[in-house]
Amino acid sequence: MNSLKKLAFNKWLLLLLFTFLLSNVNAQAVAQNAVVSLTPNILASPLFWVFAFAILGLLLVIIAIGGVLVGLVNNKIAKQFKNTLPIIFFFFILGIGSSQAQTVSSTVAPNPITQIAGALDPTTIMILILVVAIELFVILYLFAILQKMLIALGYKTKAESKWTYAAIMKRMTKAIPLDREAEVATDHNYDGIIELDNSLPPWWVYMFYGTIIFAITYMIYFNFFDGPTQKMEYDTEVAQALVNKNEFLKKAAASVDETSVVSLTDAAALAKGKSSFITKCATCHGQHGEGLVGPNLTDAYWIHGGGIKDIFKTIKYGWPEKGMISWESQIMPMEMQQIASYIITLKGTNPANPKAPQGTIYVEAATVDTTAKAVAIDSLKVL
Repeated sequence: MNSLKKLAFNKWLLLLLFTFLLSNVNAQAVAQNAVVSLTPNILASPLFWVFAFAILGLLLVIIAIGGVLVGLVNNKIAKQFKNTLPIIFFFFILGIGSSQAQTVSSTVAPNPITQIAGALDPTTIMILILVVAIELFVILYLFAILQKMLIALGYKTKAESKWTYAAIMKRMTKAIPLDREAEVATDHNYDGIIELDNSLPPWWVYMFYGTIIFAITYMIYFNFFDGPTQKMEYDTEVAQALVNKNEFLKKAAASVDETSVVSLTDAAALAKGKSSFITKCATCHGQHGEGLVGPNLTDAYWIHGGGIKDIFKTIKYGWPEKGMISWESQIMPMEMQQIASYIITLKGTNPANPKAPQGTIYVEAATVDTTAKAVAIDSLKVL
């Protein structure tokens, strides 16, 4: 049997050497026919050597399992498999040579993958990953056949699968069958109820260990590395809240109309309103709202109403029959609101050379003081 194993091992070495040389010849032939431009050296890539050692290690595992299978040559299954395994090796080593040819004949373009992987281009990396995957598949395939052959030849008894639902639950709970409860029974007896000294369920123990690992990782990350403190997290959330608020205000401002518009009072909005007024409205109403072709906007007389909603409506729809154009298609509702709010501030400014009053005196409608009513209602006591 030892001589048979030695002979089989020598045959495998010869087959490996032959197919490897054949693959190198194939690689050289492909490289000569390819147009190579600035091809980098793949041997300088650490990733290449990682793949190389992985492929070599898995290849040795395949050879070892294959040697055991060939050693069982007296079995019919082994004889059949002995004839098919060289074919697998042939195509496998030939695939390695093809990957070498691909590496030699490729022109590496500068991209993030090649910067990380050195001289390995994405195609070569994918081929190497495929080779490793094929090797893993072959190892699993050979191992499965080996297990079946050992069982068939009587060297090993067929064991119950460890991956059935019942087997998994048994390992995760360590449940003691009812007929063996006496093994874990204690001398504690309470009204006929016997206390059992069961082990902690493994699933619970694993979760407990997981919480310990998480706590240690959490402590190291947030206390010794760059983990954000509570203040940093608070500041980040506040900043994000401000961003969300501004986005909401932008959407709200874009949806404002003559029924929901309110007068703005902050200096930034009024400054924008003034700039827009001078650019778009001063031609007809004057730089200070004193009135030119259009009416005076600084006195108490208004033709179409002097409230914020009235002014916004006039800006939006205009009065074409009186020379006031509609700005609805030219400016956004937010800008209309800013202009209307600025016009409100012009009332009573008494600029030089004002135009004569037009329209009627506008009186702001009285608003109900709801605050006093709310306080009065809130102060009621239920007896």
